[in-house]
Order: sequence, then structure tokens, then C-alpha cells
Amino acid sequence: MFALLQQILPKRLITHFVGVFAMVRWRPIKNTLIRLFIRGYQVDMSTSERETPEEFENFADFFARELKAGLRATPTDSSIITSPVDGMVSQFGTIDQGKLLQAKGHTYSVEELVGQCCVDLDGGSFLTLYLDPSMYHRVHAPIDATLSKTIEIPGKLFSVNAPSVRGVPNLFCQNERLVCNLRTDLGEVRLVLVGALIVASIMTSWPGPQSPFRQRVERLPEGVQFRRAEELARFTLGSTAIVLVPSSFGVLDKFEPGSPVKMGERIGFKRDRTETP
Repeated sequence: MFALLQQILPKRLITHFVGVFAMVRWRPIKNTLIRLFIRGYQVDMSTSERETPEEFENFADFFARELKAGLRATPTDSSIITSPVDGMVSQFGTIDQGKLLQAKGHTYSVEELVGQCCVDLDGGSFLTLYLDPSMYHRVHAPIDATLSKTIEIPGKLFSVNAPSVRGVPNLFCQNERLVCNLRTDLGEVRLVLVGALIVASIMTSWPGPQSPFRQRVERLPEGVQFRRAEELARFTLGSTAIVLVPSSFGVLDKFEPGSPVKMGERIGFKRDRTETP
């Protein structure tokens, strides 16, 4: 029923309306919104660098809050692939004949998701991570890499919560998204940031794409490099991140759907140069 309702809701209008309130700086409204959200979603503010509503400029600033310095330790083993976000595992698995698993009974095309030919990903692995509204919403690089290309893909703004994932076929290929190609000497890892209902923006840490995306745009950034766990982007409100790893580069671990994963935790491992898939 929720999935059906979303088909007729004016999703962009709702998102715009909420986005206006999220930018309000007047203290009585701003502080009240933040307090209600903390209470309603039981947000653990002890992990945040700023812990009180008064310290944030507006609700959007609160939602994209930073973690306390040193809270997440990065693994010392350089072969480990780390989670780009705090999230819940929606699905994981092998990219089989160009298809990914969305939910039981639903698959979708990896080429349609990333908006480009990607035969190198066939036989690789993927991990879909859902960020619920209470979570930390900054996105970090899962590996050391050079950002070789970004693709801004306009689309709809369906919710990406569990009922929507089960009920809306081809959901991630319908929604607005930003595809980041992370180039290494063992292949290109793709990190797909999926916009959603009430997600007013995807903000990048380098000058470039600015959502909402009005048309498909490919960019070739120059000199943009990331160290593993370095901040790459941030979401406003809840959304989804999908990690796609070619078999030439490495393998993602197996996870039970619904498992929580923290940014910086291991989600897979990189192959040795001498290894063959």
C-alpha cells in the first residue's frame, strides 16, 4: 500500500517543502525540529562532534552532522575494503549476468543503475546499504582511489526504506543518483549514491555535481583522489549507497540482510596483484 501510494504522491513537491523547513535558521523552529527528531528517532548524539540543537545552523546542518574525531578507527591492513557509510545491509551478492538483487522476486540491471557499459563488473560483487534517518549521513571512500568519472542521473524520489524496496520494481534505477567511478590499478570500483523521498541534496566534498540533477551529466574530474575512509559526500535525510566491486579488484564479504554496518568497518578485501579472480 505504501509503495502504491508513492506512485501518486507529488514526491518532488514534498521533498522541496521539507527542504525549505530544513534550511530555517530561526532558533525556536530550528531547535524544536531538531529536538523532535532526536526524540522521535532516538538519535545517539554522543557520537556527534556537536551534541546540542543550539550548535547547528539549521536542521540540514544537524542531519549531516560530523562524527566525533577519532571515533572510528580505520583498519591498518591496506587490503581491506571499508564501508562508506553507517547503514543496514539491504542486499549483497554476486553480479550475475549484469543483474543485481533488489529484494526477493526483484532484480535490476547494473548497467541501467550506473548509466554506462560495465562488463567489467560481471562476476563481481555488490553491497546495498540503507541509511535510516537516525544514522550518520556522510559518505566516505571505501578504498584508496582516484575519482575518474561521475555521472549525474536525474530520476524520481521514491522512498528507499524496506517496504519500498520490496514493493517498487527497479527502484534504484528509477531514483535520482550520483555514480562515482573510483579508479585503481586493479580495476574501477563504483559507488552509487541514491537519492530518495525528502532527500533534498547529495553534496560532494569536491567542486562538481549539485543535486537535484535536472539532466544526465558526465564529468571527468581532474586530480581528485581519496584515501580510504576520507569523506567523499553527504546526504540530506535518509538514502542508500551501493558498492560495486569488479572481481579483478576484490571480493565483498557475505552479510545477513538487516545487519548493521558502521563506516570504516570491513566489508571485503582487495586482491593481491598476483592473484587472479
